[in-house]
Formats: sequence, structure tokens, C-alpha cells
Amino acid sequence: MDKKKNIQHRYIIGNGFDRYHGAKSTYEDFRKYLLNRNDFLLKMFELFFGPRSMMNSFDHFHDYLLCLQFGKKLPTPKNTWASKYLWQDFERHLSELNRERIFDFTDEDLPRLFESDENFRYADYYAPIDRVLDIVHECTFEMQYQFHRWINTVHYERGFRKRMLDLDINATFLNFNYTLFLETEYKIPREQILYIHGDRRGKFGSLVLGHHVEDDEAAFDEWIHKNKNRRRYRPNLKDKRGKYFANDKLVYLAYFLEDETKGNWRNPIRYYAADEIISRLEEYYKKNIKHCSDIINRNSRFFESVSSLEEITVLGHSLGSVDFPYFKSIADNADHWDNLIWNFSYYNDDDIIRIRSFCRRLNIPAGKNVRLFQMSNINDKSDSHLFACFKS
Repeated sequence: MDKKKNIQHRYIIGNGFDRYHGAKSTYEDFRKYLLNRNDFLLKMFELFFGPRSMMNSFDHFHDYLLCLQFGKKLPTPKNTWASKYLWQDFERHLSELNRERIFDFTDEDLPRLFESDENFRYADYYAPIDRVLDIVHECTFEMQYQFHRWINTVHYERGFRKRMLDLDINATFLNFNYTLFLETEYKIPREQILYIHGDRRGKFGSLVLGHHVEDDEAAFDEWIHKNKNRRRYRPNLKDKRGKYFANDKLVYLAYFLEDETKGNWRNPIRYYAADEIISRLEEYYKKNIKHCSDIINRNSRFFESVSSLEEITVLGHSLGSVDFPYFKSIADNADHWDNLIWNFSYYNDDDIIRIRSFCRRLNIPAGKNVRLFQMSNINDKSDSHLFACFKS
């Protein structure tokens, strides 16, 4: 991209742009793809991510165990929360690998033997821990691989040309999509587009897919602070008969026990297993962080080339917190912030609420600076499309 040109208009393209043209490019569509191509990966994600317990989504514990086996078709969990909400905010939930569920699952399979027992086998000890590694591997490398394969299957629906938008071909484009439709269908020159998370021409594993956590240690401390007062993690628990006993849940012993020498470990095997699981589990978080600051630094010239900007048009972007650092970088580099015009496409009332919240968070001046339009009416940004919530 020629950085010497005075760029006056920049588009920010989100998934709603592809969906407007009929592309089946939602994370729910990705789920359908996995259901046919790699149902084990789908099972791992729905069973071990997010705040809800999937164990209660099966009629029998046997069905739950069967769901974890390789090569088996899904005894589909009844909980529609996972199939809907978990995938609806897919990237954010990638940061919610449920430590509690992982430890409970592993503890269920750990041998109740001591190393001194004549029947003890280390294979029995490592088998459930290796399953943790399988889960982590599926949700890192395999998820990225399958996601890239799926992106290469996404296409616009027949007849999309009748709905094509009148775009400013002299503008620059910050594209959050992995597809190439700006180039192949709108004939925008490659040098005017920044594919901020990569595009499907790249090698497998090159697409940026992950949760936005700049500091994994700070995120871990936040998780500890959020959960430390939960009843499940108290030093003493009450059994069904009303008697108290020292908490023996493995996730409590691994993360919340202040003095490990006083823990109710029951046997040394569980003590050794806790350390092994933690090392494998926390590696997942490090490998799935989307370091927005690093991405911005690698593309610093693009984000700094906004001094002459007069107008920004946001097409089909959800304005979620995962991508907010990119918008913040534009705001930090814009010279004429108070006069910069923002055009937002919207689809429904929920979009308007998100836009309003986003404008407050980014300190975008209200009134004349914000214009709303539906994508099919991209050129109609008259005052009739200004909503009261944006007027001062």
C-alpha cells in the first residue's frame, strides 16, 4: 500500500459483509461443518468450554462417556445453550477452557491405587492425563486446521451480484474476514487491503484465531479472584449427611489450596497428577492468545496512516471487545478526531445498542459525527437515519 497517498476514507469490514452477500460464514456454520468432518473436536469444545456444565446434558453417565470416545457419532448433548451461545461468541469462549471440568473429568479416571500396590501401572496414571493433552491439542492445532479448511469452502450465494454495494475504490480496507471477496468480486487492489487476521491464501495455521488476552498471567489471576469464594472451592465441604470434611476436589487442591502439605489428597497419585495437568492446561492459554498489540505493531504503518482520514465506514462488524484494540489504535492515531465521520451499518435494534455502547467507549463525538444505515442503503446516510441516541 502506498503510504504517501492521503487516504481520506477507510472501510472496516466484518463478517456481516460476507453474510449480506449470502455467504454461510457464521461460527454456527463452522459448527455444522465440524459436525460432518470432525465431531470429536466439536464434542471437546462443547463439553469443556464455557461456564455451563455439559455433564447434565445427557440422560445417562454412560452417554457422557461415550461422547468422549474417538470414532463415535455424537450422543448429542441436549443443552441447546452450547450449540447456540457457545458458538455465537466463539472467539471469546476460546478463553474459557473450563479448568474445573477438565480436572473433574481427569479425576474420574485416575486410579485409586498407590504406587506401592502390586497392581499399579503407570499407564493407568498417564492415560487420563493424556486425554487432557488430546483435548488441548484438538482445541488448538486441530481447531485452527479445520477452521482454515472450512474458510476455503465459504462462497457467496448465487445471484449475489444484484446486491453488490457501491464502495469507494480509492479507500483503504481493514478486513477482519479471511475471505477474498473484496479482491475477487469487488476488484479492490490487494495493496489497499489489510487482512488483519490473515486470509485463506496463507498456509494452514497462519490464520489468527483466538481470544484477546494481552497478559495470560493477569487473566489467570483474574480467574482465581473470580472463583476463590465459590462454595465448591472452600476448605471444608458438607456431605449428604450434613457432616463437614476437608475439600478433596482436585481443582481446589490444584489452584486454591494455600498449604499443599495439608491438602486432602487421598493418595499421592492425585498430587502428582495435579502438577502434570496444570502444566498442560495452562499451555493451552498461552498458545491461543490473540496478541492484538503485536499484530498492530507489525502493521504499524497502516494504523498510523490515518492523519488525513475524513471518514470511516464500518460494514458488518459486531464491534466486540475482542477486536476493540484495533479501533483504539485508529483513534489514537487520528489527527482530526472531533471531525471524523463514522458510518455504521446495522441490521436490527441490537446492533444499534452495540453501536451506541461502542461510541461511548471510544469517545466518538455524538450528533453529526455518527451516521447509521442498513447495508442495502449504503449511500443513504441522510439525517433521517440519525437516531436520537446519537444526537447530543
